[in-house]
Amino acid sequence: MRKSRGFTLIELLVVISVIAMLLAILMPALNKARELGQRAVCSNHLRELMLANELYASKHDGYYIPVTYNNGMTGSQNDACDWPGMPAFRELLSMDQYKKSDEEQYGAYNVPNSFLCPTDKIGRDTSKMLSGVLLSYAYNFTDWAVPVSWKPTAPPAFNCGHRTEAVTHPGEKLAFTDSVDWWTTWEGANYVNGWDKLGQASIYAYRNYITPKVWGPVIYRHNEGAVIAFYDGHTEYRKKQDVYIDADFVAKKPCMWWVKRNPYW
Repeated sequence: MRKSRGFTLIELLVVISVIAMLLAILMPALNKARELGQRAVCSNHLRELMLANELYASKHDGYYIPVTYNNGMTGSQNDACDWPGMPAFRELLSMDQYKKSDEEQYGAYNVPNSFLCPTDKIGRDTSKMLSGVLLSYAYNFTDWAVPVSWKPTAPPAFNCGHRTEAVTHPGEKLAFTDSVDWWTTWEGANYVNGWDKLGQASIYAYRNYITPKVWGPVIYRHNEGAVIAFYDGHTEYRKKQDVYIDADFVAKKPCMWWVKRNPYW
């Protein structure tokens, strides 16, 4: 009777070595494919935001969605609202058709989990949210925001978005991009002061653990880059060095962050 023989130690080591070598070759390609897939999902979400923005403008006298709206009233007559919570805009995005459980109801700054960036860790972590913000994406507030603050320069500019005809070269002007907050600015895209120090952290961390505080940060969670939606509706992936250029910011050069030159500057 022939006796069966098992693998020798050397044969097992050779097999293990071959498997390890194959994994080393395949893993970078698999990781790249996964990142490209996640980036594609993010791009689709941003295109949906800009499409809703166009639809909103068609129904509101050619004005895009306001970044933030305040009618100047107080109390029961106060109609203040920021863009993520505006019912007309949420309806265009079908945001409220999703019935969440009670523990998932955090207010007007949240979106369905299916609409979050797939690589967003903070938008799914309620322990790290601030003011109920669970969004992944932000609207460009540079034309209105006072640097080192989220506050608009002066009314009534922030009570309406840009007029469609005022956005010259729409394929070059940034509308929405990745963030951990509901708004973002050119200054908040400074990765040296923000992202490189904290990475994926809460809004609270960006505002309180960095000096000077970082307001409206861009989050470069896509392999040290961000996905951007432009006013013509197309999206692009750009590395952080192409989203924020310090020399241009210091010189206040016209760039994709300005639709029209901010009088504050």
